[in-house]
Amino acid sequence: MYLKSLKITGFKSFADRTRIEFEPGVTVIVGPNGSGKSNVVDAVAWVMGTQSTKNLRTEKMEDVIFAGTAMRPSLGRAEVSLTFDNGSGLLPLDLDEVTVTRRLYRDGSSDYEINGVSCRLLDVQEMLADSGVGRHQHVIVGQGQLDAVLNAKGDEHRAIIEEAAGILKHRQRKDRSIRRLERTDADVVRLTDILKELKRQIRPLKRQAEDADRYEDVRSEIHGLRLYLGGEELRRISDRLTNAGAEESRLVESLALTVREFDQIEGSLQKLADLAGVAGQTLDRDTAAAARLETTAERLRSISTVAAERSRSLTARLEGAGERRGDLLAEAEELRINLALSIEDQSAAADSAERTARVLATLEDEERSLAEQEAMPAEGAIAIVRGDLRSNQAANDRDRRERDQITKRLDALVAQVERETSEIERANADILNLDVEQGTAQTAHIVASQAASAEQNRYEEAEAAHKTSELALASSTARVEALEGAVAGLADPAARHRAEAANQVTGPIAAALDIPVDMAAAVDAALGPWADALAVASVADLGTVVGDLKSEGLGGVPMVTSVGADASGAAEVAAAWGLQALVDILGPNADLVLAKALLGDVVLAEGWSSGWEIVQRHRGIRVVTPEGDLLTPFGIRIAHPDGATPAMLEVALIDLERAEQEAARTRSRYLTAKRESEQAKTAEQRARVTLEQVEAKLAGTTEALGRLTRSRDGLVEEIARLEGRRTALAESASEREEQIARLEQRLAALEGEEAERQMAWQALAERRTEVANRRDEAKLAAQESAATLGAIVERRAMLQRRLTEVSTESTELDTNPVDPAEIAHLQQVDAQARQALDIVRDHIRTLRERQLKLREEAGEAGRKLRDARTRRDELQRTVAGNKDRLAALRIELAELRVRLEATAEGLRRDADASEEQALAAPRPDMPDGADLRGRLNTLDSELRRMGPINPLAAAEYRELNERHDFMQAQLDDLDQARNELRSVIKAVDEQIVELFMEAFGQVATFYEEHFGILFPGGRGELVLTDPDNPLATGVDIKAQPLGKKVSRLQLLSGGERSLAALAFLFAVFRARPSPFYIMDEVEAALDDANLHRFLDLVENFRDSAQLMIVTHQQQTMECADILYGVTMEPGGSSKVIAKKMSGQLAFESP
Repeated sequence: MYLKSLKITGFKSFADRTRIEFEPGVTVIVGPNGSGKSNVVDAVAWVMGTQSTKNLRTEKMEDVIFAGTAMRPSLGRAEVSLTFDNGSGLLPLDLDEVTVTRRLYRDGSSDYEINGVSCRLLDVQEMLADSGVGRHQHVIVGQGQLDAVLNAKGDEHRAIIEEAAGILKHRQRKDRSIRRLERTDADVVRLTDILKELKRQIRPLKRQAEDADRYEDVRSEIHGLRLYLGGEELRRISDRLTNAGAEESRLVESLALTVREFDQIEGSLQKLADLAGVAGQTLDRDTAAAARLETTAERLRSISTVAAERSRSLTARLEGAGERRGDLLAEAEELRINLALSIEDQSAAADSAERTARVLATLEDEERSLAEQEAMPAEGAIAIVRGDLRSNQAANDRDRRERDQITKRLDALVAQVERETSEIERANADILNLDVEQGTAQTAHIVASQAASAEQNRYEEAEAAHKTSELALASSTARVEALEGAVAGLADPAARHRAEAANQVTGPIAAALDIPVDMAAAVDAALGPWADALAVASVADLGTVVGDLKSEGLGGVPMVTSVGADASGAAEVAAAWGLQALVDILGPNADLVLAKALLGDVVLAEGWSSGWEIVQRHRGIRVVTPEGDLLTPFGIRIAHPDGATPAMLEVALIDLERAEQEAARTRSRYLTAKRESEQAKTAEQRARVTLEQVEAKLAGTTEALGRLTRSRDGLVEEIARLEGRRTALAESASEREEQIARLEQRLAALEGEEAERQMAWQALAERRTEVANRRDEAKLAAQESAATLGAIVERRAMLQRRLTEVSTESTELDTNPVDPAEIAHLQQVDAQARQALDIVRDHIRTLRERQLKLREEAGEAGRKLRDARTRRDELQRTVAGNKDRLAALRIELAELRVRLEATAEGLRRDADASEEQALAAPRPDMPDGADLRGRLNTLDSELRRMGPINPLAAAEYRELNERHDFMQAQLDDLDQARNELRSVIKAVDEQIVELFMEAFGQVATFYEEHFGILFPGGRGELVLTDPDNPLATGVDIKAQPLGKKVSRLQLLSGGERSLAALAFLFAVFRARPSPFYIMDEVEAALDDANLHRFLDLVENFRDSAQLMIVTHQQQTMECADILYGVTMEPGGSSKVIAKKMSGQLAFESP
């Protein structure tokens, strides 16, 4: 971890935004006095959370905000952001970079952020403490702090070591435990006081509880008397109620016949209503089922049509694919016409459905209105009729305006349809021309593709042959090289070369015999010493060549001639054994005379065992095996598995020559085929590009035609819909005029005389019946219209799908062959769809017949239901009259019940008892004839004399006892908690002592080492002020330069004091390393020699930590990895420039 960058805005002398980039190693900051270089150190300390204004060299914290100059105004806030490179993971955050930001405003408010997230100062301090940077920031040594370190007390020196060793968090834990212990002690004192107070309150509550018990006894006796006396009163009132109830029963009997008849009518009315409802529900269900079956039938017709059309289409494609395109275009045009007709049918069906729905809604509204009028008095009915009349007149005006708007819209749509029809005709003509071009381009592309495929096949064949010949050549070359190495040294090269150069020599014997490669070992074994011989034409020539070689002192070259040699007999023996003579397996170019002379007595056998049997029976015959074994009547020469002979080499050389010739021939064919294949591919690519261009034009034109067609179909559909809407509005207006006329007549009748009003009521009932019948018919018609509309929508979707299929088939006609199995499948689907369609039609016919019967049954049930309702109303009026006669009796019964309720309420109020409890209450244990009421009064007087009683005394007494026990248990828990806290404090003290003593020992060792570096020959040590108390002991610094006897550190010179303090600080740094250290002019008092020693100490820390030093010393600048300069113009703010020690200017702050 190291400091990566520092961003300063408005902090002290840095008014402008300044960014300083740090790197690992030594960073030196220089600049003239007053330029603000020490403010960089203050900025780092401030952003890491320091709260000491003394360390920041200010009187109050607001002074860190830029105060302004003569040329620049002051700022309102100071902001510093410090970025750490957390690649080592030292900070407890799973981030590679961590940025800490601190802001301070003029009003005194401030905030902290970690990576832009708001946080607390404590969060920043805890995060840095885990990385070795303590809260007191011992890694930052500011101006003048060296003397402060040296002059500090022993406990302050200890604090520096503890902070570096990370002991601060353990001390904080101990402090928290001590505070908890103090709070626990206070809680124990408080609980002890509470227990004393509880004991004081328990004694008087005990006496109050005894008085409360006597009070409860008196109250219990009073309760028993009141309960018994109240029960007697209830019995007297109940007897009187029983008599009144009997009289009421006699009056009710007079209504029995009327009520019985009313019940019978009511029961039959419900049955009739249920019957009508069942008939209506059955009719609705059958209607819905018929509608679904109609939709299913239409779907089946669509499936059958599509399957038949598809079957015919595929059959036609199978029989004549060339004529299919024209048929598809014709079918597409027919489908478009049918689609347009289906759009009109859909519009008409939708209008019909809308009209039936509107008629149904009108009839339902009128039926509700008639029901309300029939149930209301004449004045209400007149108001309703007038409202309906105004509503119908307003609807007529609204429909008339809508018809005018529809007419205007239709004129505009017709004009637009004509324009789009012209564009469709032009697009069709363009498609026909592009079809011709596509056919031509497709034919050219097919021809080019076939040619390219053929050339590619020839190229691949030539390439395979070329690779095979190359492999054979490589194999032959390797074999020749192996054989040449194996036979090297077997003959004298000079003699053989001399012999081969002779004119009488025809060549190696291997060439003359034309030996096959796989038989080289066998022939070589048979030739024996003559395997590498040279062939000579005649005996005389043989003598000449031998004489020449002898005269030149050469030899070692065998030579043979066919003249005078005679070896035979192998052919007869081989035939007898079913084998071959060796001369018979030689190549077609072999010299047979020479071959028979040398090999005429040799038979080729498969194995040595059979060969051995042959030579034993035929003594004049030799036998060889393909592996090179030679068998004679007197012995066997076994071939070596890896043996090599000159004959084998000659055969390999001949095979190599043939392989080279074959490789050259196949390479020539390969190159020619490759060139022709590339030319064919180029031609095929040009044809494909031409075809793609034509297809793109055709697709674009077809898409445009589709858009135009869909747009025109949409317009035609909208025209049909608007026409239907206009017709529906006209029909609705006509029906509404009739309705207005009827309403005017009804209004006149209702406003007339009583006789006319009775006639109006009768007409109203008749109209209600008529409207109910029409409503049922309209509901059925609406369902049928919805079913028809669904079927038409399904057919239109089918046509649209078929049109899409035709278009797709038209474009894929030449690429997708027809499968006869698909045609058979489509024909089977067509037959199954037709069979299912017949079944569905039979079901529809059955449902229609049942619907007629259900309509008749529903009408009859409706008439019976209306008659029953009329009789029920008459009986209801009769019952109402009889009920009036019972009113007086019921008033009397009500008075009795009120008295009964008053008595019961008195029992609930005074005795807290119900009626059942009072009636069941026993007589109090008193003599017969005793005055119960007097005894009750006496007890009431005694209760009043007892005065106020605390009824909760017993409960409070128990509660205080329970609370006392609970507090005692709490006190025991607190005692246990105190013991545990004392144990924790003891453990923390032990850990602090262990960590401190370990850190002190290392710091003391390093201090002596560093002191010896800075003061050669001197002696320095750290000692504990109170070794017997390691938990609170301080640390004293001892320094004894060479040649001096110093009793107090104050007697040292300024440079010596600085070096002693630096030795202590660097010992702390080394014992408990931190990722970085910052020092502000700590070497100002050092001379050149001591400065050099200080820089040697710095050099030891260069690789292990990041150091930032503010200085005026030239030598310190020279040891820097990067040098920062801080300047300030008069009346301006601090600016920073950076320079790497290579001399390159890194950056300059704004």
